[in-house]
Amino acid sequence: MKKFFALFILTLIMAFQPAAHADYPQYLNGDPDYILTDGQMGTGFYMKKSSLNVEQYSPPLYIISVSVYFVNNADRGNTTYNKVQTLRFRYDWDRRAMHVQSNDGGWRYLDPNGSRSQTMLSLPTGELAFYVAYRKKFYGNFSDSFYWQAD
Repeated sequence: MKKFFALFILTLIMAFQPAAHADYPQYLNGDPDYILTDGQMGTGFYMKKSSLNVEQYSPPLYIISVSVYFVNNADRGNTTYNKVQTLRFRYDWDRRAMHVQSNDGGWRYLDPNGSRSQTMLSLPTGELAFYVAYRKKFYGNFSDSFYWQAD
């Protein structure tokens, strides 16, 4: 029972880690065009601000795509990316519902209160992409400094 309780507490701690971590550089190579949106197990995820593309602007519905650069060992000073992925997000402002496009072309809902395993990378990147495009917080569930790094 003690092992179960310890594992449960550890899981809770991991689930509620903040999106950006102090041991990852805020910007890739100091370039504010590459903004840290998340970090996990040494890998930093950097959104390229200038890659942001508003594909659909028909309020209250929006679609935005953005490139994300994966940097292994970013927490140890590595600045070379090993993968670039384009993420697409669909937003419904009236319902406050954000979705990320899945590999099969469908849309997966990003619950602002979802677990880290359900929202890692996608939710913070989608939140920051919307902020960069419109200077508005979508869910608004991150610290002010998370948004200000994009200004």
